[in-house]
Amino acid sequence: MTPERIGKYQIVGKLGQGAMGEVFRGHDPVLNRDVAIKRISSGLDADETLKKRFKREAEAVALLNHPHIITVYELGFEGEQMFMAMELLEGMDLKHAMAQRKLGLAEKLAVMEQICEGLAFAHERDLVHRDLKPANIHILPGGKVKIMDFGLARMSGSDMTSTGTVMGTPHYMSPEQVRGMKADARSDVFALGCVFYELFSGRKPFDAESMHGVLFKVMQEEPAPLTELAPELPNPYVHVIERTLAKEPADRFQSAGELLGALRLARAAGLAPRPAERPAERSGPGTGRDATRIPARTVTRAPERGSMSRATPGHGARNLVIGLLAALVVVLLGYLVLRPSLGGRREAEPPPQVAALLKDAIATRVQLAQRRLDSGDYAAAVRDAESALKLDPANAEAKAILDEASDGARRSEPAARALQQAQAQGGDVTAAAFELMKVDPANAEAQKAVAGAGAAFRPRAEEAQRLAAEAQRAADAAGAARQPAFTAAVALVEQGQQALQSGQFATAARRFLEARIRFERAGRAPKSP
Repeated sequence: MTPERIGKYQIVGKLGQGAMGEVFRGHDPVLNRDVAIKRISSGLDADETLKKRFKREAEAVALLNHPHIITVYELGFEGEQMFMAMELLEGMDLKHAMAQRKLGLAEKLAVMEQICEGLAFAHERDLVHRDLKPANIHILPGGKVKIMDFGLARMSGSDMTSTGTVMGTPHYMSPEQVRGMKADARSDVFALGCVFYELFSGRKPFDAESMHGVLFKVMQEEPAPLTELAPELPNPYVHVIERTLAKEPADRFQSAGELLGALRLARAAGLAPRPAERPAERSGPGTGRDATRIPARTVTRAPERGSMSRATPGHGARNLVIGLLAALVVVLLGYLVLRPSLGGRREAEPPPQVAALLKDAIATRVQLAQRRLDSGDYAAAVRDAESALKLDPANAEAKAILDEASDGARRSEPAARALQQAQAQGGDVTAAAFELMKVDPANAEAQKAVAGAGAAFRPRAEEAQRLAAEAQRAADAAGAARQPAFTAAVALVEQGQQALQSGQFATAARRFLEARIRFERAGRAPKSP
């Protein structure tokens, strides 16, 4: 039943109903404006967890006064029932805009930057959204973007949610969220990568028939190349989105601010349509320039059942310099790939800013390739080394990494064929997958084969632990304890031990085998005099 009044607001009508809440259109008689009134559904308002989440959403958004974040006017009570009065938005959410194919390339690029501007403001204040998805991003009729639904938001240092609780929406969750770790800014970056991938390709990067299948793909598989699904998207932007989808948080942009900087560098290269002109800062129908031609349909958001939840460890040290240098790779690759299409400027030199930082950008790509190689992820190491060689075909370090990674991939081929044979003929798939993991711990097919092994895989994980311990003793005896690879391996052993104790045996085996590779590399590295 629709109430006549909530607090001081006269209720005009009901706008939406979700599993946990409802939203009404209300009128503020004091300020003579319409607002959206959100409250927990009747019957659920006694749930203390929901009330805390509801209150947290209001408090989180109240801290964020930004043009690209929805405004909350008031948090109050009507009797025992809590309500929130907020900005009433016209237009539609990004999910509906994508479904109706309302956005052209220039509008999509504008949407990307505006989302990052709003989220960067939140990240600067140590606020992580944790549930970014197209349905939580609203586009006003003039093309202006608003980020919504901060109900799962978490302030840095907050203990309101604990490790091990899954929070987020499966298709947009980061690998660390799937593992039950606390979400930080890099988790939001991954979610944005999923949103941007879908925005340009028309499909989700990680999709399957079941939730389990989706989460497995988030953890283990790479999405189809965006260059094939969105050929109109300039290469600088392709590489930005690819970096946001890195499985390891350290390999992504470390915040929305870094991601925004990369997008602006890509635009500055002059290789893509200029983003659509921004509308005026005030919101509402008929406001600003109608860049997206979205009909002025009132859309509100009721709380949803479909959100899962989970979290990530704190940020750790943020390497801003590395992040910015990696962003430059995006511009450089785009420039070199697209230069032949610039008509009449085929032999032109790169922009001075880009040329001046070319050396650092190549070094960053080589560093990423080396990191992949150290972990035994040969396929990714090959890709990164090849990217560096596109920028500098004579780069000796990139060539060496490419040769070693290619050799590792070749060495894993017999084990990969044995796994395929076991799968086809009903052999011991778990044993075959483990043998492949010994050579290539990050191999996607091996990881997929052992994903459902459960407790039966414990002996394999313990064997991997023994192999890592042997490699550690050998590296220590060789005087390699101060090598960076040795330190990284020790951290991986600790992760493996934690996974082993929590019953995640496939993950434990992978971490131990990755550590083994790093210990062996440290033992072979030249020693300082």
